[in-house]
Amino acid sequence: MINKEVISYNTKEFLSNLKSFFDKYFGDDAEKKIDLMEYLPEDKWLEIKKQGLLTPFLPVEYGGRTPNQKELQEVLRLAGHYGVPLTLRTGIEGALVIQPLTKYAKKDLIEKVLPLIFNGEGGGLAITEPDSSGSAIAKEMLSYYEFLENGNIYIKAKKYWQGNSQSDFLLVAAKEKKGEKMEKSINLLFVPRENIKFTPVKSEGLKAVRYAVNEIEGEIPAENLIILSEVPRKNLREFQDLFIRSRLQLVGMTHGIIENIHNNVTKYIRSKIDFIMHELHEIDSRKAVSKVLYDFVCKSVSPDKPVNDKLMEANIVKAVASEYAYEAARIAQKLLGAKGYESGHPISNIALDIRPFTIFEGPNDMLFAEIFDQFSKASVEEKNNGVTLNKGMTIYERFISDSRFVFENGKESLKAVSENIYNFINMYKLSDINPVTKVFAGKILSKLFVLGRLHNDEHTERFLIREINKDILDFSY
Repeated sequence: MINKEVISYNTKEFLSNLKSFFDKYFGDDAEKKIDLMEYLPEDKWLEIKKQGLLTPFLPVEYGGRTPNQKELQEVLRLAGHYGVPLTLRTGIEGALVIQPLTKYAKKDLIEKVLPLIFNGEGGGLAITEPDSSGSAIAKEMLSYYEFLENGNIYIKAKKYWQGNSQSDFLLVAAKEKKGEKMEKSINLLFVPRENIKFTPVKSEGLKAVRYAVNEIEGEIPAENLIILSEVPRKNLREFQDLFIRSRLQLVGMTHGIIENIHNNVTKYIRSKIDFIMHELHEIDSRKAVSKVLYDFVCKSVSPDKPVNDKLMEANIVKAVASEYAYEAARIAQKLLGAKGYESGHPISNIALDIRPFTIFEGPNDMLFAEIFDQFSKASVEEKNNGVTLNKGMTIYERFISDSRFVFENGKESLKAVSENIYNFINMYKLSDINPVTKVFAGKILSKLFVLGRLHNDEHTERFLIREINKDILDFSY
């Protein structure tokens, strides 16, 4: 299992120890550097896991470290310094497997599965289906399970683009079938490798994460069922909590990646040509925005507390962080010219591997539209306080009433920061926004969310104002 000595390390010692193992296999001076454009050797990955890589995701009672969101994000960030697949694989096994397993499963099942993670190839979370859309997955899900007369469960599912889905097991999301009726509630089932067929996805990148199409069918013990909630009306809320937490924590990955981009560009770029410096500033501005979102998650999220009151915030974090990491990679690839397109070059690898981050966990344009929808409705806090919203409000009136948005000098100071943005969000009512324009309205709100959290950073403020004004032009086109 895990090297128990690392559990007693303080955060600095813990991260330093992990770094030494990442350097050993993936560092620039590694004796036999592993190619992350191929499958990740499981024996080497297991060696890093035994150094406690996933213990920040693991509750103390099962051998994990003391709950600390900053440390958890730092692990994802550190892994991102060595490659996109490393941080993604860490996130899959930590956020999408260990966290839901230890939160919802019974103790006997947890103790059965953890050795497969820490002594084997681990597993993945299987939710996405070939015939279901991102926002409607809960409604459209076709995967099902049913109880048999012998007390076991029969499961049948087809899952698509599941990370780490060629490993020892999957946690499969499915609905219970009773006769011909499918229940609305979604639960998870631990399904071992012998009940899973896989067809590898021939992806351009992220090969180390072993994506596949999975066909799952067979009889499994009833104790493999993981019930998210016994109360039907709470079940989908718990299912949603999986996505919210994952989207929030994703900024640990993207922030490490964007720092990796910055470090590689400054290593290879020698010229002080003015336009090149301008493009470097473009990368740095996106990195600064990423840092604001990273700090927000570190301060406002806890590994052992629910996050289902942070849906809008999670969508902002995921969409903006992944969009800017991808844009930074694109700029870096352009700056490096042919080198940036050369197979095996760090920037070429990142540019190829980071693109799906804008698609999985919800395509970004869909999330921006949802951000406006969530902004237009009462928040969880407002509902608890009996607050209702008037759709006749302007976007600005809603903005200043929404406690999820902060502004260092008060929200009224937005007019002093940018009169154009102030006039724009004062011009439109919530009810004026249509299905197309709400994508751009969501982009504007997402950047206002960051803008209000800047402290004495005029350069990043100017960058965000410019970005918001671009979104206003797109909205008005």
